[in-house]
Amino acid sequence: MSRAQYVHSRRAEPEIGPEWISIGVIVGAVGVKGAVRLKVFTEDLEALLVQGNVTIFPDQHSQGEQRDCKLLHKIKVGYAVQIAGVSDRDQAEVLKGLKLYVSRENLPEIEEAGSYYYEDMEGLQARELDGKPFGIVQAVYNFGAGDLVEVKLDDAMNSPASGTRMYPFRDEFVPQVNIEKGYLVIDRAAYGEELKTESGQDD
Repeated sequence: MSRAQYVHSRRAEPEIGPEWISIGVIVGAVGVKGAVRLKVFTEDLEALLVQGNVTIFPDQHSQGEQRDCKLLHKIKVGYAVQIAGVSDRDQAEVLKGLKLYVSRENLPEIEEAGSYYYEDMEGLQARELDGKPFGIVQAVYNFGAGDLVEVKLDDAMNSPASGTRMYPFRDEFVPQVNIEKGYLVIDRAAYGEELKTESGQDD
């Protein structure tokens, strides 16, 4: 579960609390009876679904709607899924980009040391190899070529630019994630990023 596959959606997402964990995103329709293509963020979707209904947030102002969710068959990105209340292809297409959530309290405890849910990474302090902080993790995305960590750069620190930056979430670039202590380490030089020294000169 520590290497879930996230997809960034252009759909405006609601502000929801840490009590919700996303288990998949709808990426399209399957057939003509309302089934959707669900790209999953977990290795055992079936085990999660037996815990109860999924929750969707159709728009930014939604408080959440519980829906029954039935697995139909596996597809390349995950599963074909039938969601209660969706009965034709047009309705399924409208849901593209919508994420399915379950309550964190319904998730199994992670027993493997060093494993975590990606939502747990949001808000972590991003540090350089020498321990110097340079930003805060905003989210983890996947645009189809691998997981990316989005970091909001801290202008007060030794950052080469303001705004946000994406880093590949691979061991050679992110050698350490410490959820308990609230930080992760990013090797920005390995990524090819030119860093400024204290004197203002590029390394």
